[in-house]
Amino acid sequence: MPTYTRDRYTAQVGFGPEVRELITRALAPREPDVAVRAGTYVVDPPFFGNGDVGRVAVCGAVNDLAATGADPRHLALGIVLEAGLPLDLVHRLTASVRDAAAEAGVTVAAVDTQVVRAGEADRVYVTATAFGERGGPALGPDRVRPGDRIVVTGPLGDHAAHLVSLRDGLGYEHHVPSDCAPLTGLLREVRADLHHARPVAAGGLAEALRLSAAARGLTLCVDESALPVRYEARVALATRGLAPLDAACAGCLCLFVPADRTAAVLAALHARPEGRHAAVVGEVTADPLGDVEYVTPDGPRARTPSAGPLPERLL
Repeated sequence: MPTYTRDRYTAQVGFGPEVRELITRALAPREPDVAVRAGTYVVDPPFFGNGDVGRVAVCGAVNDLAATGADPRHLALGIVLEAGLPLDLVHRLTASVRDAAAEAGVTVAAVDTQVVRAGEADRVYVTATAFGERGGPALGPDRVRPGDRIVVTGPLGDHAAHLVSLRDGLGYEHHVPSDCAPLTGLLREVRADLHHARPVAAGGLAEALRLSAAARGLTLCVDESALPVRYEARVALATRGLAPLDAACAGCLCLFVPADRTAAVLAALHARPEGRHAAVVGEVTADPLGDVEYVTPDGPRARTPSAGPLPERLL
């Protein structure tokens, strides 16, 4: 089901990225002197093996801000709890937020909490807003150049595979933890050598590539055989008909690196735990179509999502 149609009076919201783009265009946020990024985070299940929705929210907000080239400093949180949620889960959530904020090097500057009736919030939702300072030139898509290498900082689809396995009782969650992690330190190490960075989040790497290609107006060539994917993650995702390219991550970045700086960036990434599986997966071409071309053993091809858009809360 499409997210909206041409007829605004009969349009309906569905699953997919289009509604986010529609709202962003309508509100036209402009960059203030202080860097700000906000997101609302819903996860199913909200508490999982090695994390929870609180950690996802903190990491998501700070990674989104850091990817612009800014240094995150503070967080403001809005937490919606469902009546009847056990207090031990509330304590787990707050501890998780504190730990993730400490890892990211940010302080929680403001919190608001609301409680709604049982059944109205799927236990807990979190809105996180990150505030920071610009640490140098913005890492915008306008800086991307033909010849830039495309680097991913970690395995694809671990977060989605972990949650799918938990929900469906597959057992792979013990082998594939969520990749949820703050990447502020990692980005700071390589920021000076980057042209552009984008978190791999809902919609997976395919969505991050599509947005980057469209924003710059150049075509990206991606080698599918170079994509870092754990075997267990691939199997878990296949049960839902989902390809790793389309699966959500919570601690992975897509980087655009000048060719002559790629070796140095990879060395710096591999020296950190969260970047030890970083890999070059493609490059930027001079083709002005603003699209993504995927190269397989059978040759180049266009692709569509393997299972159609899934509700983001499922990822």
